[in-house]
Amino acid sequence: MNGIDISSYQAELNAGIVPSDFVFIKATEGTNYINPTWREQAGQVTQANKLLGFYHFASTGNPIAEADFFISVVKDYIGKAVLVLDFEAGAINAWGNVGARQFLNRVKEKTGINPMIYMSAEVTRQFNWSTISTSNALWVAQYASMSPTGYQSAPWADGKGYGAWSSAAIHQYSSSGTLMNWNGHLDLNLAYINASQWNELAGGSSATEQNNNNSNSELEDDDLMKFTYEIIDAKTKKSQGTIYFYDGNKIVALNNIDQWKIITEIYKDTTGKSMKHYKWRTDAPWYIRFLQSINQKAVEVAWK
Repeated sequence: MNGIDISSYQAELNAGIVPSDFVFIKATEGTNYINPTWREQAGQVTQANKLLGFYHFASTGNPIAEADFFISVVKDYIGKAVLVLDFEAGAINAWGNVGARQFLNRVKEKTGINPMIYMSAEVTRQFNWSTISTSNALWVAQYASMSPTGYQSAPWADGKGYGAWSSAAIHQYSSSGTLMNWNGHLDLNLAYINASQWNELAGGSSATEQNNNNSNSELEDDDLMKFTYEIIDAKTKKSQGTIYFYDGNKIVALNNIDQWKIITEIYKDTTGKSMKHYKWRTDAPWYIRFLQSINQKAVEVAWK
């Protein structure tokens, strides 16, 4: 399938009459920007019976807040359009793969849908994406040149692969596309999935049935980054006493050993696996580095 992706830069474009099987529309950016033409563009796509997708352009703010903002804007299309995190520019340095994963997990938590993620081929190899590569489909950008082109059936790729993904679901291969009924350049994409698979990614009935049939040991939210840790004093080589729990979004200090037991027991019952527990020493303060990586300034205190 051939398709385009558009934003307010193509405000005058009629997405219904420009040749395409699918259209991705920029909906939001950060926690404040909304594409002023997204609803009109979406209406053109649906009226033309084309496949629809929305993407959020990641900024440098809190990934959870950005995910909530994105969902609040496109909520009427949940289950009807493919959702995408556009991971590039400043977000690569500000979020890294941890922030991207937080965004994706938040969307899954609130909608039940695994979003796609868009990035350059280089970025697929820059981070370890193994924890999401089986749950979140890849939309990859890789261009042979900036020369004007129409749709291509076999666009160029450098052959170096896409990191943890064995293949891409969609390849954006040009930002200089030329198509009928539009005088400007367009981003051109080739989808290696069919319409049925597109609807599954959007959260249609097939995807719902597949999610319901997953065994407990295959639940993505619980398989990813939920763990506990304690801090070991480098001089005494003894634990400082507090157990810390990372729930996939934030780090919480557990005040009672029973809290730790409850969390790990439920995790084991839900996933069939034991939750990972780390012992990080004060002379190698990985707990501080992890706080920094998820943009959390201080540990939250649990209920007593």
